[in-house]
Amino acid sequence: MKKFLFILAIFFVVSCQKQLIERRQEGCLTFSLNNSPVVELTTRAESSDVDVDLFLVHVKGDEDSYDYVYGDMPSTVIVPVGFYAVSAENVTEAASYTEPDEWGQVRYAGTTDRREVLPGMTPTVFSLTCTMANTAVSVEFDGNLDKHFTDYTVTLYNDSARKLVYTPENTSAESAAVGYFDPVPALVYEFAAIRKEDSMPFSVTGTKDLSPASHLFLKFNLSMQNGYVGKPAINVDASYENLYETITIDPIEGEIVE
Repeated sequence: MKKFLFILAIFFVVSCQKQLIERRQEGCLTFSLNNSPVVELTTRAESSDVDVDLFLVHVKGDEDSYDYVYGDMPSTVIVPVGFYAVSAENVTEAASYTEPDEWGQVRYAGTTDRREVLPGMTPTVFSLTCTMANTAVSVEFDGNLDKHFTDYTVTLYNDSARKLVYTPENTSAESAAVGYFDPVPALVYEFAAIRKEDSMPFSVTGTKDLSPASHLFLKFNLSMQNGYVGKPAINVDASYENLYETITIDPIEGEIVE
């Protein structure tokens, strides 16, 4: 009986060692990265030649993960066998809204599908093209605002912890401010001013859905009706690659005017 138990114990030890060796089997993967800027920002100089060597690369498996700078990444990465996805970004999401300042910067990012890395030296090939992941937003003030308002500003946010304030000074052609926002949730805009006619405060609030990889232009002006100033109207010119959509919103009634 003891002999049987001893043989059985040896069987379990060998079985566990075999499973351990199998679990420690390794395979390899290779990764190639391209960046595809899709938006040209016309109000602030942006280089379309983004250096992919500086991108952050994340190799993530079910149990293991590895981080690299693409330019320093080995041509072949040895990893335990299993399923992996590879992602890349020029900056993290948090950094894209805080660096180099509160206005943020364009973020290029992408993630591959999960693929299996098999044992052996035949690499599993991952290829990824990054595209713009956030939304750039500019504000334009029409000249007729000066005739009826003073101290006017536009505040934009989709996170109450981060609000960007656009003024006539920082939206001038020489130094037009561009803010970067997460595409979700919707962008909130708040127009605030003092009316010249009675020195009373005036404000308009609304929302606008955002699309990734786009540059949204918000133009604030006053509509004229039979020579008189009508209800304040906001002209929204939204561009996505080569697609342009222009709509006019009546902020008082909350209706879209064709």
